[in-house]
Amino acid sequence: MGSNLDEVALPACGIYRTTRTLHLGEHEVPANQLVYFHNHSDAGPPLLLAPASNENNKWTFQERGHSIVDSEDIGALASLKPEGFYRFREHFHPNEDQIVAANATVQLGYDLAASPLVFFPTVYLADNSLRFPSNGMKIDDKLYELLEPLDVRGPFVPKVRHLH
Repeated sequence: MGSNLDEVALPACGIYRTTRTLHLGEHEVPANQLVYFHNHSDAGPPLLLAPASNENNKWTFQERGHSIVDSEDIGALASLKPEGFYRFREHFHPNEDQIVAANATVQLGYDLAASPLVFFPTVYLADNSLRFPSNGMKIDDKLYELLEPLDVRGPFVPKVRHLH
């Protein structure tokens, strides 16, 4: 077993990929599994939550998780970019006939194996909307690193007053 969790800096809450099989009590989480890491819980130790369902290319996770008590298990979690809207910093060619332009807007999601998927929108002029399909394109690490987050919130009230 690894060192005491009190001595380890816990990563932020968010989605992760397991890099090896984790044995959490009587439960086993396989390698290359999409999970949600919660760095605190009512019971005390951090929790791993399994995916529950996917709607609009965004996962929800089970309410009950499995406690992590071994610091070595924390090191077996690879952080993933948050699901949401992104742009590609550079163009790329998904095949011989197609090109994806630099600054192309995509929705980022993941499959159960935590592989990144991008979803390309269709523009609907009739109602001035973008619609994202439920089938995405799997991308490799090189393309994943080209993604930059987009803020699509519009005007909002900040939690902390912003002074100019």
